[in-house]
Amino acid sequence: MTTFETQLNESKITTRLIELIKKMPEEELRALLKDLEERLFEGKRKHERKPFLMAVDYSTQDHVYKDFIQNISAGGVFIQTNMPFSVGQEVSLTFPLPNYKKHIKIIGEVVRATPQGVGVKFKMADQDQKAIIKSLLESI
Repeated sequence: MTTFETQLNESKITTRLIELIKKMPEEELRALLKDLEERLFEGKRKHERKPFLMAVDYSTQDHVYKDFIQNISAGGVFIQTNMPFSVGQEVSLTFPLPNYKKHIKIIGEVVRATPQGVGVKFKMADQDQKAIIKSLLESI
């Protein structure tokens, strides 16, 4: 296949996809978007994600927020939020540890910002924080 033929074929595929997408109801569009975003990051993750619905208090330099963590891994969390964040923004997270009577406080960095929320990568301060997150993951 020549370069021109390849481009023509890709153009036809793209056109057909757009036609189909335009006909989809909003709920299906949101599900498709979520699926496509997850596929983009599947091969890039170092750590397995686990569902973890938990309230989280978090702050930036100038704001304090309260939302919900949707999932967690040894590397970070995904927080469902409508608030706009920038990749690279530092956040301080505080959330309760199930089965313990204490909270963990950990610093993170926004590594992904979507309309559904933000992916925050943990900046582990010490081995104790790593051990706490590891123990938490083993318990869920």
